[in-house]
Amino acid sequence: MTTTTAEREKFLRIYLEDHVAGATAGSHRAARLAEAEAGSADGPVLATFATDVATDLDALVALMEAIGIQPSKLKAGLASVGEKLGTLKPNGRLAERSPLSTIVELEAMQMAVRGKRSLWETLQVAIPVHTAIDVGGLIERADDQLEVLARIHAARVAAIFSTPPA
Repeated sequence: MTTTTAEREKFLRIYLEDHVAGATAGSHRAARLAEAEAGSADGPVLATFATDVATDLDALVALMEAIGIQPSKLKAGLASVGEKLGTLKPNGRLAERSPLSTIVELEAMQMAVRGKRSLWETLQVAIPVHTAIDVGGLIERADDQLEVLARIHAARVAAIFSTPPA
């Protein structure tokens, strides 16, 4: 299937608008997770993760601006509202944060980072012009983020679901 230049530009605009909306919601979720876990042993690592996620969002917006595409405020706003609504789901406790909430949020963050990594790979193909954004470095950071999230997730799952020795 071949696309015209106009179609490629249209598809790239839609693709980037969708990703910046998701990245906006992901950045809010990462910050909320870091805040909720600030007092835990993983707090500092999750705070760094949240900062990196916000930096990645800034890089995406800068890349969009460099190629003349503006983020959709409507899509980003709707994604943020959806992310906030997702926090209303109880996870077995009503009066305090459930440890299950952290597991579910870590899984959501893993999915988001995998999507972000795919975004960066796609942009290596879709944007042939040179920009000041180090897409290769962003891919490496996504890999690092996935390792951190997987490690924390495995530890939290083991703490909650492992059967103690008889």
